[in-house]
Amino acid sequence: MPEGDSIHRLAARLRPLAGRVITGAAAKRLSNDACSSLIGRVVAAVEARGKNLLVHLDDGRTLHLHLKMLGRVSIVERAAERSRGAYRAALGARAAPSTPDLRLELGEVAVVGSRLPVVRLLRDAARASDLASLGPDLLGESFDERAAVARLRAHAADPIGVALMRQSAVAGIGNVYKSEILFLQGVDPRVPVEALDDDALVGLLRRARSLLQKNVGRGPRVTRSSLRGERHWVYGREGEPCFSCGSTVERVHQRSSDSNASDHRFLPPVPARMAGRSRRDLLE
Repeated sequence: MPEGDSIHRLAARLRPLAGRVITGAAAKRLSNDACSSLIGRVVAAVEARGKNLLVHLDDGRTLHLHLKMLGRVSIVERAAERSRGAYRAALGARAAPSTPDLRLELGEVAVVGSRLPVVRLLRDAARASDLASLGPDLLGESFDERAAVARLRAHAADPIGVALMRQSAVAGIGNVYKSEILFLQGVDPRVPVEALDDDALVGLLRRARSLLQKNVGRGPRVTRSSLRGERHWVYGREGEPCFSCGSTVERVHQRSSDSNASDHRFLPPVPARMAGRSRRDLLE
């Protein structure tokens, strides 16, 4: 699923649209009036905040998107769309018109979103409780490490594997990074936050920030550099041998009552024998 790096990468692709006027708008989750009110507005800025994409408009409103598990957003050339449409028409192909989850036309380009579970227009994004409650963004320029540690401490009884997924504690970590950073730092995902000292929590946060930063500008997400072609240390490798110790990678199921903590609600693969085994040197 899209994690913090994917959303920041998407925001970077959309930022060149700042300053452009919206000439057309459609969205399944917005009313006709709301869509009409977007036409003529100027894109003021595009921001990534954790796993949230925010398109700020010149009238102070904000279009908030969350991709969750399956959402996709792309920029398409309208001329190419018209060419494809003309080609299909010449072949006699017909398709019933449908309203996209999101479509913003900005001159000769369009922003098109599919399978978007969250598309909403906020009058004042600063007053949106879910956005205001987000923890420090790991990819933010001024990431507050101490604040993130304090927010993790607020979930002292949670297993660390659950706490790291709470976007209210720290924003940007999803299932892939959760699994990879716990493995690399040698921390058992079932250990409660209160059993870890500040150095251990800081180590996890720094590892997460480092991996996220390395993936913002690249294609497929990579947490492991190797000529063998495997992109991840443990994520998605259940039942396979651990690259570090050779034991079988296991899957540990963890459930959280916090709907914003985990999209899968499972903890993906971690090595069978990992307690107390630091892997800090593996990516240095």
